[in-house]
Amino acid sequence: MELMALNEQQVVERFLELVKIDTPSHKERPMADYLLRELKAFGCEVREDDAAARVPNGAHGPLYGTMPRIDEDEAGNVIASIKGTVSGAPALLFVAHMDTVLPTKGLQPQVAGGVISSDGKTILGADDRAGITAILEAIRYLRANNIAHGDLQFLFTMAEETGLFGSMLVHKEELNAQYAFVLDSGGPPDVIITSAPTEVDITATIYGKAAHSGVNPEDGLNAIAVAADAIAQIKMGRIDEETTVNIGVIRGGERVNIVCDRVEVKGEVRSRDRAKLSRELAKIHSAFHMAGEKWGAQVDLTEQKIYEGFSLNETDEVVRLAREGLRRVGINATVAPRGGGSDTNNLNQKGIPAVNLGVGANQDHTVNENIRIRDLVNATRLVIGIIQTAAERAGVNA
Repeated sequence: MELMALNEQQVVERFLELVKIDTPSHKERPMADYLLRELKAFGCEVREDDAAARVPNGAHGPLYGTMPRIDEDEAGNVIASIKGTVSGAPALLFVAHMDTVLPTKGLQPQVAGGVISSDGKTILGADDRAGITAILEAIRYLRANNIAHGDLQFLFTMAEETGLFGSMLVHKEELNAQYAFVLDSGGPPDVIITSAPTEVDITATIYGKAAHSGVNPEDGLNAIAVAADAIAQIKMGRIDEETTVNIGVIRGGERVNIVCDRVEVKGEVRSRDRAKLSRELAKIHSAFHMAGEKWGAQVDLTEQKIYEGFSLNETDEVVRLAREGLRRVGINATVAPRGGGSDTNNLNQKGIPAVNLGVGANQDHTVNENIRIRDLVNATRLVIGIIQTAAERAGVNA
């Protein structure tokens, strides 16, 4: 069955409404309240969980570093469900995140030439307002056209951009789906992301000895020099097609006339291959310990896994459902890996096969972010197509 006509103007209007709701990470209350209201109006069973209260004080996120505790009245995840109209169809979960990166204050979307962008002073927020739009407009379409469907669930996560906290902290027992589709990948909705790396962040703290830099520098031990020696031994950037290494933060020193006695260096390793991940982490450990021994400095290293990688293949049912959904939209699907993490990583880790799907966002996380209206509409049609495909599986699974 092919898709019936979709009201494209409604899709655009929904998106323009959503991008004006200012909800940077850990400040998602306005979006959560909007979703609670809209989803109830659609007839969904909807609730908000306690994920915000369970983000650890001082939690570390890969984008912004150490986080302050989230306010008690801030939003958790919003979880909605619709009971199926056909039995035997696989239960599906659709996911998008409520937060955006900065800057967002005073966001003014511009529409020209079939493209929506910001005015160049803020991000647009297509990451992930486009995903939310696709889900909400798909629900509207199902309701308006009495489309047959299996059990459906919708998860709108908080604090995705700062460390995937929402999907990390959602209780597994809250999610009843067999397959999940995360609407959060950049670019047009023609690529199915079937694998992503594990990320491990590493912190090296180097302890030197302070001294006056002009009077008695020989009595000091410069922790910056030790850090520089170690960093010079680390190969960074793309190691191979599966692995990347980066040193991203260096903090240390008080004044230019003091020999620096403490430096903190933060970096990350990502790989879709566990052995390669371990090998690159070991190289970093070795570089810092060798530099510490050479200079006589104490070096402490800690690691933190940010998210676990996943890998699916084209025969997995979740991939087949996504591919068929794209066929209904008239798009030839391709599968590809991704170098970054998303809520998809945590859902696979919780035992729910999940893929990440493109929503059309281009140059996201920048003031040049934009989205083509055609891609935004196709992302919405893709959600509907997957739901219809799953409903047709009812006869197969009965």
